[in-house]
Amino acid sequence: MPGSVILTLQIRAFIKNLCMHNFLLLIFFFFFTFLGHAQKEDHIWMVGDEPYDIILPDRAADTTRGATNLDFNYDPPKIYYDPKRFLDFAGINSSICTADGSILAYTNGQVIYNRFDQPIEDTINYSLDWEYCNLGDKNMAIPSGLLGVQEALMLPVPGTPDLYYTFYTTYAREANKNYNYQISYAKFMVSDDDPGGELISKDNVIMQDSLSGSITAVRHGNGRDWWLITPRRVGNSLNIWLVNPNGIHFHGRMDTGLPANDGIGQIYGSPDGKWLSWFVAHKFSATGAQFFLSKFDRCKGIILNPEFLYVDVSNYRFGFGVSFSHDSKYLYMCNRDFIYQYDLGKADVLASELKVAIYDGYEYYFPYDTIQPLGRPVDFCIMSLAPDGRIYIMSSSASTRMVSVMHSPFNGGVGCDVRQHSLLMPTGIARGLPNFPDYRLGPLDGSPCDTLGMDNHPVAKFRYEADTLDHLRLRFTDLSYFRPETWNWDFGDGSPNSEERYPVHRYDKNGTYEVCLTVSNENSVNTVCRIVNIGGTGTSDGYDFKTDQISLYPNPVSEKLLITLGEYIPEKGMVTILDVTGKTVLSTRLYYGQNTLDLTRLSPGMYFCVMTDGGRLMKTEKVVVE
Repeated sequence: MPGSVILTLQIRAFIKNLCMHNFLLLIFFFFFTFLGHAQKEDHIWMVGDEPYDIILPDRAADTTRGATNLDFNYDPPKIYYDPKRFLDFAGINSSICTADGSILAYTNGQVIYNRFDQPIEDTINYSLDWEYCNLGDKNMAIPSGLLGVQEALMLPVPGTPDLYYTFYTTYAREANKNYNYQISYAKFMVSDDDPGGELISKDNVIMQDSLSGSITAVRHGNGRDWWLITPRRVGNSLNIWLVNPNGIHFHGRMDTGLPANDGIGQIYGSPDGKWLSWFVAHKFSATGAQFFLSKFDRCKGIILNPEFLYVDVSNYRFGFGVSFSHDSKYLYMCNRDFIYQYDLGKADVLASELKVAIYDGYEYYFPYDTIQPLGRPVDFCIMSLAPDGRIYIMSSSASTRMVSVMHSPFNGGVGCDVRQHSLLMPTGIARGLPNFPDYRLGPLDGSPCDTLGMDNHPVAKFRYEADTLDHLRLRFTDLSYFRPETWNWDFGDGSPNSEERYPVHRYDKNGTYEVCLTVSNENSVNTVCRIVNIGGTGTSDGYDFKTDQISLYPNPVSEKLLITLGEYIPEKGMVTILDVTGKTVLSTRLYYGQNTLDLTRLSPGMYFCVMTDGGRLMKTEKVVVE
């Protein structure tokens, strides 16, 4: 007898022995398990592109080349050099993780790699444009991937575990190569029995048209299927497909009202599924650039009340980013020199425009650019909302190591807190932020398309950050998903609970506190707790610290050193650099989170990096300056 039949009979027998109360609890458990699992398919970001991999292949030990991973399974996110991965992302970038946040597959537009950092067989050159970046022999035919913005997207096949799509746009060679694209897909399988992956089919063309290349997807209102969306390039419409268990179905072409524009840019749906925004730009086009915004109906797969504004591109240089805050309160657009904020709660959203950041002119210089140093502008090009609720901003430069970060997108005006070129990557990176849908968007409860019996059962999640002027004052950021409607914070110090979504709380003294966030809606309640360590606490001398809470890279270092301090908020954190004689050559404050030290003024040699809190040693590590 098939195992599935045996399982079905066992479940039926079990249910017969339950009273109605327990039966309802069982049904609740099934649906909660389906929608309430980890939803971490986007928790590992892979970036990295360095042309010197090809030009100077002997620099294998130089961590300014190769691969960088950002792991959002940690808070603060773990950023590290990946010596096993040599696949670069010059532009096109998409990946997918398991529901618990382990990498499953990724692509740069020329090959699909598996979790073991090996190509899935027969996916090499699945894109018809693979030769565009062929800078070497057959073993180096995929050095950095294809250029482009959002021109690949990985999605799970609805209703079928272990099957996945990779959608991608390419030039149709037989047509006008400057404008005509086709959108295709590859289908592959990754399972426990075959963790290395297996290609099912590739180069399945679903449309040939004048496409912009960008691809996004929005969860259907039934909570299972997807709306696949890609704009036309020389036209004023969006192509939309329904992706469901029966396959990929063309749904229709929606008029945007935009003038014809052969530019490119990012397109995203809001985290609550109610909005769709697209920024399309081309400096030399007669129509310049337009910023598009529309309501989106997740049941019908249509746009409603589209509107747009013209954007000045007189100083344009690859700046075409859009992103939403994780609570869908604000929309952001960047155009190289500026970042603008739009209030989605206003009647006239586009008229609510506020300029929240101005590019400060900073340029990054690679340490090996000694003959003809080239400054790489770290401006505002593309943006992506991360699982930690921050928006990460890549520059227009072909390669740099600095990333700008918007720490509080949920705050209005400059309170959104854009910190320019504040995050150092271990390797060179290009304009290749990964392209994901929003996996934490559930069904549209109570709507006509809410037909599968799924409900939004909220999942509690939060992060925190200490005030740099007062270490006892903490800012808590709600990151809960599946439509929470109430919030209740217990700060673990006996103080009154807070019902704010983003509270600020000051503790009276150092200590170890269990902070719990409870969220709820009409379907259920969920609570998550985290231990917050503030100042010297825990042992007989009043201090307890685990050295693995501090990481630093790169080492050896030639310019900047990034120190990440997690799970501990120091009272008077300091980092001191000593030379081999014990002389202090640099000393600065050390805070919770990411800290960047500029070591460019130090002479080559070995140093000691000493991290303390109030004079008490936390960690010492040798650092080699090149």
